[in-house]
Amino acid sequence: MKAMIIIGLAVLLTTHQGLAAGERIAAGGRSLAMGGTSVAACEFWSAGNNQAGMAWLKAPGIGISFENRFLIKELLIEQFGAVIPCRSGTFGLLVNSTGNNQYSEIKAGLSFARKFGKFLSVGIQLDYFRIHIADDYGSKNLMTCELGLMFMADKHLHIGVQLVNPVPIKITEVPAELLPSVICIGLTYRFSDDFLTAVEAEKDLLHPPVFKTGAEYRVASPVYARVGISTSPMSFTFGFGLEFGKLKLDMASGYHQVLGFSPSGSIIYSFR
Repeated sequence: MKAMIIIGLAVLLTTHQGLAAGERIAAGGRSLAMGGTSVAACEFWSAGNNQAGMAWLKAPGIGISFENRFLIKELLIEQFGAVIPCRSGTFGLLVNSTGNNQYSEIKAGLSFARKFGKFLSVGIQLDYFRIHIADDYGSKNLMTCELGLMFMADKHLHIGVQLVNPVPIKITEVPAELLPSVICIGLTYRFSDDFLTAVEAEKDLLHPPVFKTGAEYRVASPVYARVGISTSPMSFTFGFGLEFGKLKLDMASGYHQVLGFSPSGSIIYSFR
């Protein structure tokens, strides 16, 4: 009973951070340490954060990521990703899993991204959702898509846009419930080789916009320190990254003044 009260409180106080079916979930410890900023980053986890960013990757890789919101096991999100650059573009795969035996959600996305000239890239992802509710409710299988754009204004400024679930997809008929349609717009600016900042805004059709900002500083060649903040609800984030050749480890945590800490992390292995 106590766990159900905590989960209910978490959902009520965290409109954009509870277990909402089809929500946009940022992947990777780097993003989660920087306030959830992700849409203008060109990195491995662009496979979910903005597929257009994959077009600029040069090496194939695989990775796993997790986020345990407020240390509640029912709010644990697990993710697996893979990217494969080739001559025509970059292919990506991202699988999300969350929930328990009472409620669970699985999302699998297959994506492709390609560069158009020296400054622009475009990405598209086809998504499969499976939502399961215990007892007599059963399961629901849905198909949708995501679109992404990335503009490299110069070597310092990157601008990203992602549209998730652009076409309304019904989860239930009565009462009518839709997968959320979300647009996310942001930019990153690199002041130097060692210091980068990011800002972005995320909006769906029903809720107030969420604003995010974060910063990353390279302390030494293999070590990165990161901080961030996001609104709706107000949450503070922090973390670090380590690079060991082909292996990258990123750890992070968010902090909500009422619900506490949300640890997260990811591991990426690059094959070149």
